[in-house]
Amino acid sequence: MQNSYRSLWLAEKNKHEIKSTKQEMLIHPPASLTNKPAPKKTGTDSKQSKPFTYSGSLYFQQTHLDLFTLKERKSSLEQECDRLDKEILSKQQMLKQLNGKFEAVINDYQAASASKLAAGLAHEIRNPLTTIKGFIQLLKPEMQTIGKSEFADVALEEINRANGLLSEFLSIFKPGSSGKNKISLNSFTKAIISLFKSEALLKQIELTVKVPDVEVFVWADEKQLKQVALNLLKNAFEAIEESDVDRGEIAIAVKNFNGFAKFSVIDNGAGLAETGAEKLFTPFYTTKENGTGIGLVICKQIIEEHGGRLKVSSKLGRTRFSFELPSI
Repeated sequence: MQNSYRSLWLAEKNKHEIKSTKQEMLIHPPASLTNKPAPKKTGTDSKQSKPFTYSGSLYFQQTHLDLFTLKERKSSLEQECDRLDKEILSKQQMLKQLNGKFEAVINDYQAASASKLAAGLAHEIRNPLTTIKGFIQLLKPEMQTIGKSEFADVALEEINRANGLLSEFLSIFKPGSSGKNKISLNSFTKAIISLFKSEALLKQIELTVKVPDVEVFVWADEKQLKQVALNLLKNAFEAIEESDVDRGEIAIAVKNFNGFAKFSVIDNGAGLAETGAEKLFTPFYTTKENGTGIGLVICKQIIEEHGGRLKVSSKLGRTRFSFELPSI
């Protein structure tokens, strides 16, 4: 009888311990809680008591199964979250690419519109020039009689020069007009410098050039490339004239790197604001009082048609315009 009460007391005690057992102990129970056979009865009684069976074993198994299910569910949810994160990142990258392409299409459309407008204006300007030239030619004999024929000659020369510039400008927009050849960028740069030496001396601007010892070659239309270089140098001169520097400096540098030939024009003018630099290649945007806002747009179009890039970087007292073309 005493043993029976003891068994009941032990069962209640174990039940209480099971309820207060921590989760970790339920998953990995200590050896002290495993099932053990009951000790043999003492005395002459040959009968042995039945082994004590721990009533909490099923509780352990069920709890362990529930925790395992929760862990599987947690792992599944984490995998789903990872998949959704990757999908969101992919959509964001796709959206960024679409925005970039959309902006490129807008810029191309604006550049094309500006180019067509500029070509139309150039064509219309030629008509009055032709009329003026005709009248001067008619008046030239009369001017000779009064000893002023040299005025007529100067006027005709300037009209012919203007017509030549307009013809060169319009040739850019004619399909198939581009004649690309192998050009030495070293020789090209030295020829450009020679055109501005006298102007640099007159305006007291130090003009320097740096080209590599090894010849750098590009495949390009020399006339179109010359138009771009002249435009960049003209802008550099104007930037210095509008600044308050004591002595202007313009440097032209040529170098070859990573399969590209780079032509740069650096000046020490006033520089450009960050927002201004971003808008320079927008049609009709200009920082000059008498500017048209199409010169750099056309330059950018020419360089891109040659498979290159036209870039600008500016800070206070230093501006760099450069174009890069595939070297050969």
